[in-house]
Formats: sequence, structure tokens, C-alpha cells
Amino acid sequence: MTEPLTLDDLVNDAAFYSWEHQEHLIDLTEQLGEHRFQVDLNARRLDLLGAGTLSTTLGMLGSTSERLGTWLWGWANPSGFAPEVTAMSLRVAEFGRQHGIRELTDAEIPLTPDLAPRLTEAAKVVTRCWTGYSFAAGPGTRVHLLIDGPELALPAPNLPRTVRVIGEALTNGLVRDHRRALLSYAHLRRLRTKADGSTVRLRLPEGVLTVTFDSLGRIGGMSGEMVGRGAA
Repeated sequence: MTEPLTLDDLVNDAAFYSWEHQEHLIDLTEQLGEHRFQVDLNARRLDLLGAGTLSTTLGMLGSTSERLGTWLWGWANPSGFAPEVTAMSLRVAEFGRQHGIRELTDAEIPLTPDLAPRLTEAAKVVTRCWTGYSFAAGPGTRVHLLIDGPELALPAPNLPRTVRVIGEALTNGLVRDHRRALLSYAHLRRLRTKADGSTVRLRLPEGVLTVTFDSLGRIGGMSGEMVGRGAA
């Protein structure tokens, strides 16, 4: 890396691609109808059980405690989980040491309202595991996971969904560099881009999405055009 990385950079890099994965998980759970979850941390397995079963493997990132007011990384959890369970959190810590990002290396961090989502987003970039899941493990305590499985792979991108993903992801308040977030999404989705001043065009399978930025670098508008496959 030629430039220093910050936690904000990682959050921006994850933002839209991560949101699309979470939306895909919601779509899958809606197909299950009324469902429950079944988790076995030591077996690294999370199952969502309803009209069918969605089975995933998991990695434990960390846990939050309202009583203590902290985030605790999985590798520092005193419960002594198997190394495979907390391996993802260790990868994140090593990445944090390499790039001087203390939030990724300190075992315990004071809790703020957006800390768990921000750390989870950063961990997704480091691990390339893009779907998160959390569950209550007691009063005021939540366990935060990353999960993976064949069914969690995204379908091919399409214009309406991409517009919706970008628009909705901007509402969570985590994205601080809109252009970086958009270009990262295009890279992760393998979409060709063409930038021209305050405009970035993304080439999708069935059309082109034109994204315009305002004077503060924020996404100010999006418009889609259905075009033939030969267009740039």
C-alpha cells in the first residue's frame, strides 16, 4: 500500500458491496418465512431454520456489552474459543498492526453507537467475507459474526438493484467518502467505470448508471439508461 489506511477508508471501501450482501441475506431469510437461528460457535456453524434451511460457516469477530460499554474482539474473549472460531478476528488484528489502525488491534474498545457496524465493515474488507450476522447472547450482550456459504454469493448485478443498494447504503451514516465507496463497489462488482469531473459512469450488464457528485463530493444524483451490450 502506498498510502496510509484508516478505519474510515475501510468502511468506505466496504459500504455498498457490504450493504448488497446484507440485502441478499434478507432476501434469503424472507424465502424461509418465519425462522429461527441455531448457532454452534465451536463447530463454526450458523443455521437459519424456517420453511427450509440456510446453512453457513461462521467466524466470530467480537462481542458488545452494554453493561461494560465496550467492544471485545473475538481473539481476546476469555471464553477460550477454538482458534478456528476467532481466526478472522486475528487476521483483522494483524492487518491493523500492519497499517497502524488501533481500533483493529486494541482488545477492548469503548462502545459508541456506530462502533460495531464500523468494525464489522472493516473486517469484511480484510477477510473478504462480506455478510455479517449478530445475535443476543444475554442481557445487553451481542455476538458479531461474519458468515459464508454458497447461497450467500450475490446474483449478477442489475441496474435497479444497484441504484437501490447505493441509495439505501447512504442512509446509514457510515459512508464518509462517497466517491471512494462508489469506485470500491465498482471494483468489487467488476464493473467498468468512466470518470469525468463530477460524474462517474458504471457499466452494468443491461445498461449504464450515471452517478453525479455535488461540490462537497457527495452523491447528488443517479440516473440509469438501458443500453445495448456494445456500449461503453
